[in-house]
Amino acid sequence: MKLIRSPWKHYLYHTRLMHKFLFLLIVLLLVEIAVSNFFFQNNAKNLLTKEIQATSKQFIEQYMDNIDYRLTKFRTILNNLSGDRQIRQVLANPSPTQADMEQADAQIRQILNNQFPYGLYGLTFYALKHPSDYRSTFIKPLDQEQAQWKDHLESSDFDHFFLHEEGRYSVKLLSVLKPVYSPDGSEVTGVIKLSLFPEKVFKPVKSVDGKTFHQVFIIDNRGNYIYGEEFPEMEEYFRFFHENYDIIYNGYPVADYQGQDGIYLTSSNSASGFRSVCYLASASSMESIEKLKQTLITGNLVLTFITLIIGFLLSGSIDRRFSIVLGKIKEVSRGNMKISASDLGSDEIGIFDASFTDMVNQVNRLIERNYVAEIRKKEAEFMALQAQINPHFLFNSLEIVNSLIEVERYQTACEVNARLSDLLRYSINHNSSGTVTLAEEIAYMNNYVYIQQIRFENKFSFRTDIDERCLGCHIVKLVFQPFIENSIQHGLRGIHSGGSIRFSVRMEGENLLISIEDNGKGMETEKYVGLMAHLDKEDIDDFQKQNESIGILNIHYRLKLKFGAAYRLSITTKEGQGMCTRLLVPRI
Repeated sequence: MKLIRSPWKHYLYHTRLMHKFLFLLIVLLLVEIAVSNFFFQNNAKNLLTKEIQATSKQFIEQYMDNIDYRLTKFRTILNNLSGDRQIRQVLANPSPTQADMEQADAQIRQILNNQFPYGLYGLTFYALKHPSDYRSTFIKPLDQEQAQWKDHLESSDFDHFFLHEEGRYSVKLLSVLKPVYSPDGSEVTGVIKLSLFPEKVFKPVKSVDGKTFHQVFIIDNRGNYIYGEEFPEMEEYFRFFHENYDIIYNGYPVADYQGQDGIYLTSSNSASGFRSVCYLASASSMESIEKLKQTLITGNLVLTFITLIIGFLLSGSIDRRFSIVLGKIKEVSRGNMKISASDLGSDEIGIFDASFTDMVNQVNRLIERNYVAEIRKKEAEFMALQAQINPHFLFNSLEIVNSLIEVERYQTACEVNARLSDLLRYSINHNSSGTVTLAEEIAYMNNYVYIQQIRFENKFSFRTDIDERCLGCHIVKLVFQPFIENSIQHGLRGIHSGGSIRFSVRMEGENLLISIEDNGKGMETEKYVGLMAHLDKEDIDDFQKQNESIGILNIHYRLKLKFGAAYRLSITTKEGQGMCTRLLVPRI
């Protein structure tokens, strides 16, 4: 079993698809040839032999029908002649006149239609009662004839064709005797002898290929040889015939005889009483079968060659296209996600290649999109930390603590220090989700505003209006401080007192509406247009260069990454009339 299992396993799992296909094709063709040869050896020979015999049988039956057709018109002539009343009266008259003879000749010519039918050798009337001293074309005295056929007359062998030789040159003829009765039918007064050329009656049989069908001969209903090819082997057939049959009556079957070297096929009895016998030599039949076998083998070999050529071309095409697809798969496995489409047709291979290429390109685009988004998100978060707690803010905060200590405002200094610690702790700590509750973010914002109010000596007021139902909702971390810082650093710059910043949060459907308003100087028109242009971009690829707007762009990009199209930002401002920023984010 190992000797079989190992090659089979290698064929299934380690052989190239093209080689599998060709090997299977060759095996199937060899099996087909072996099966066809086995079938031919065991069945086809018998079937072909039977088919040849059946075809030959049908052929000799048709042959006899043709012979009967030729003899029928002569039988009709004999019946018309023997039944003509005028001829019967002349033959019954013991002393006819010369005028009677001439009148009888004219009647005979009229029945013959004044011409001799094709194949007719002679037509003679023999008057059994007439003297011999008259002259007639057709009627002759019987006593002047000394021929073999008179034996048939003496034995009253009428209406039966027989072969005999006649004339000076011993011409072989096929003759038949027809009795002519007296007008009252009481006695035979004459005999008609119709003689035919056998070679014109029994024309050589032609086979399908136009060649003469040899080894066919004719017998009568007594088993006598009549006409045809003579060969030594036919003697055994006549022995078989005379041992088993005496006279073959119409409709009585004759068994086909299997001789030593061939088989004799006998037709059914014909209207003329003849039968045709066809001798099929075994050697001849086997030669035909061997030729057919060689033809089949040659045809199988040609078909095998053509099939292999087509198989090679087809498998080569399939292998070439599969190699292209496998090459793409190997490129992807090595990490190369940039593959190009190939025109491999619209069959299964082409569909697979197009689908695989499209899938890889989609995955590549998705990877690039997610990768870039993640990188930019981390960059934005990092820059947000840098923007929120930058060295300037930290330095200014420490200066505030130092100044408060100098003027002995220790309690305020401690408070600033505590809030600064909370700011630093909150900025450094990260959670996995990147979001915090609104309450945590507002606490961070309040700490930042408190330190800035101490720094700017309360030149601005900070008011909040927060719906307490929103405090448990989540928001992106460090999101409010840049807007507050923008209002303090830029909106309220140059204002010594009376500044105001208002922060509000309320629910609006499934969203949170967050507003930051100030009564500062507002934003110059040119800067506002530039800021809005950057906010409208899909990607903010270089917002480090935006200087004063870095905080707003940072938050905008982070919120856009987090909430997508559900997030909205609007900024309204005019010079000298302050700024209002509104954030619309989903409740989570």
